[in-house]
Amino acid sequence: MKTIFLLKYGELTLKGRNRRDFENKVIKNAKHVLKDHEILVEKIFGRFVIKTDSTNEEEIKEIGYKLANFVFGLSNVSIGVIVENDFDKINEVAFEQAEKFIEKHDPKTFKIEVKRPFKNMPGTSTKLAADIGAFVWGKLPSLKVKLVDPDMTIRVEILEDYTIISSDKFECLKGLPVGSSGKVGLMLSGGIDSPVAGYLAQKRGCYLNCIYFHSPPHTPQKTKDKVFTLAEKLKQYQQGIRIFTVNFTEIQLMLRKTTDMQYFVILGRRMMIRISNAIAKRYKIKAFITGENLGQVSSQTLENLHCMNSLAHRPILRPLITYDKNEVIEIARKIGTYETSILPYDDCCTLFLPPNPRTKAKIRQLEFEEAKLDFQSLVDRAVETVELVDL
Repeated sequence: MKTIFLLKYGELTLKGRNRRDFENKVIKNAKHVLKDHEILVEKIFGRFVIKTDSTNEEEIKEIGYKLANFVFGLSNVSIGVIVENDFDKINEVAFEQAEKFIEKHDPKTFKIEVKRPFKNMPGTSTKLAADIGAFVWGKLPSLKVKLVDPDMTIRVEILEDYTIISSDKFECLKGLPVGSSGKVGLMLSGGIDSPVAGYLAQKRGCYLNCIYFHSPPHTPQKTKDKVFTLAEKLKQYQQGIRIFTVNFTEIQLMLRKTTDMQYFVILGRRMMIRISNAIAKRYKIKAFITGENLGQVSSQTLENLHCMNSLAHRPILRPLITYDKNEVIEIARKIGTYETSILPYDDCCTLFLPPNPRTKAKIRQLEFEEAKLDFQSLVDRAVETVELVDL
C-alpha cells in the first residue's frame, strides 16, 4: 500500500489572490528538502500530498522528519496510506492503522476524525466517523471512545479520487515559506543571538544572505569557520546561502586610534551599516536582520539603536527585540546552533571594548567623532575587498 504524507498549512489560508504564489513556494521548498528522495508532490483543495513508493520504514520516518523540521509554511504533516473511496475498505484500513499504532504506543482511548472537502461520499463527516469508529471498536473492544484528547486518533481524509488514512501526525514549523518575503541581509556573528534572529526571519518568509565582519589577525580563522558552520545550519531551511565576509580590521584600528573610545562600539556599528548599505544596493537586498535585543547590552538602548537606524538605507528588522536571553538560548538549542555559538572564539564585536561605553549616544556627537577620519574611503575599501562565498 502506497505511503502518503498529508501536509496542511495554517497562515497561508489567510492569503488572498497571491495565495497560489505562497503555496508554490512551499512546494518548491519541500521538494528541495526532499531532493534525496523519490517523491511526487500534489496540491489538492487546501492541502498538499506527497507520495512515495518507498516501503523502507526508516526512509519514511526521515521524510516525515524533514517536512516537520525544515519546511516553513506547513502547519502539520500526517503519515498515512491511500485507499479507494469505498466504505468497507476504509473501515478495514482504519482498523489496520489502529493495530499498528497500538503495537507502538498501547493507547487506551481513541477517536475517528473524518474530513470530506469534496463531499463525494454519502453521510455527514460526523456520521462517517461514528460508523468507522464502531467498526474499529468492534474489533478492538478494549479501547474506549474519547472525543477530546484521546490517546489515539485515526484521521480519515476523503478526497475526490481516494481516501487518506493516518494515525501519525506531527506539528510543523508554521510561518511563511522561505523566499516569500524577499532577500535580506543577516548580520551574522559567532554569538548565540544572530543565528536565532536569522531563523526567525526565515520563519517570516525571508531568504537569508549573511554579512559577516571579520578582523584578522585579531579574530582567528576558527571564528570565521564557526560563522560558516552557523550559516550551514541556517542553509537547511532554504536553497543555498550566500556569505559576504567583510574585512573590518582597518576600520576598527582607525576608530581606536582616532575617536573617543566611549563611542567605539556604536561607531563601529554605524560603519557596519554603511558597508551593508553598499552590499544591499549591489545585490538587491531588501532589509537587514540583526540579533540585537533591547537593553541587553550597552549598545542596545533605544538611543543607540536610533543612531544606527538613521543611517540604514533598508529597514533593520530585529526579531529578538522582546526576547529574554533564556528564550533565545532555548531556540538556539532547538535549531542546533547553540553548541557552535558557545565555542570560545572571539569575533570582531568583542575586540577593543571600552570600559565605559556610551549607552545614550546622540547622532551629532557621533558625527563629530566620524569627522575625525575619512570614513567613506574606509567603507569603500571594505566593500571592494568583500569575500563572497555561496554555500
